[in-house]
Amino acid sequence: MVLCLLLTAAAAPSWAPFQGFQKGYGPGRMADAPDQAAAPSRAHAVALALGHAIGDEALLLRACTHASRCGAQASAAQKLTMANERLEFIGDALLGAALALMVYERFPEADEGQLSRLRARLASRAILARAIERLGLLAQCQVGSQMGSPWPDSVKANLMESLFAAVFLDGGWQALRTAVEQALAPFLDDPESGRDDPRMRLQAWCLEHHKRLPDYTCERSGGTDHEPAFTATAAIASSTASGQGTSRRRAEAAAAEALMAELEGESEGESDVRRPTFDV
Repeated sequence: MVLCLLLTAAAAPSWAPFQGFQKGYGPGRMADAPDQAAAPSRAHAVALALGHAIGDEALLLRACTHASRCGAQASAAQKLTMANERLEFIGDALLGAALALMVYERFPEADEGQLSRLRARLASRAILARAIERLGLLAQCQVGSQMGSPWPDSVKANLMESLFAAVFLDGGWQALRTAVEQALAPFLDDPESGRDDPRMRLQAWCLEHHKRLPDYTCERSGGTDHEPAFTATAAIASSTASGQGTSRRRAEAAAAEALMAELEGESEGESDVRRPTFDV
C-alpha cells in the first residue's frame, strides 16, 4: 500500500514553477495547470493569427499573462518572470520600427509628417486593442480575477505588444514584420476596422478614392497652460474641414470626423443624382 502511494506521488506532475502564479487567489493555488495543458492550442491560435509558430511555450505563456494574474501577494521578482511587462517594453519599441517600415513601403508619396501620424495611429492603444480582438487572441490571454469585463483597452494593447515581442524573440525580425502586417495592415485597408477612430476612417476613404493620405495642419488656438485649445484642419483634394480639441490628437480627430461627414454627404448627394426616384 505504501509502495503504491509512493509510485503515485512520483508520477504526479509538478507545478512548482507556477506556485504563486494564480488567478487572484493566495500563493500555491494551481490555477495554471489548465493553461499548461492548453499550450498547444494557444501556440496554434497565435501561429494562425500572426504567421509565426512560437516554439518556446514558456515565452508564449508569459507574453499572454498580464501582471494582475500573479495576484497581490506575488513578489516583484515573480512578476518579472511570470508576467508580460518586460516583453511589453520590447514590443513597444519593436512595433514602432516595424510600423515605420510598413508605412514607408506602402506610401512612397507620403512625407515625413504623414508617415509619423500614420505610424502613431496604428500604434495607438485603441487600434492595438481592436487588433487583438479581431485576431481572436484575447481567449489565449490571462488576467487576474479582479479585472473587470470587458478588459480595458490599455490591457489589451499591452498584451498585443508583448505578443509581438515574443514573436521577435522566437523568430527574429522578419517574423515580427509578418506578424505586424497581419495584425495591423487591415486597419489601413478596411474602413470598418478603424471605425472607432475618425482619422482611420478618413484615411481609408482617402486611400480608396484618391490613392493618397489626407493632409493635416494643427496649431494652438488658445486656452490655458492647463487646458490648451488646438485647431486642426484635415484636407483631401478640394475638400477641407476643421475641428477643435484640447490636444493635437483630439483636434485632428474632430477635423477628420467633420471632413468624413462632408465627404459622405457629397457621396450621398451624387448617389441621389445618379439614381433619381419617381412618384408613382
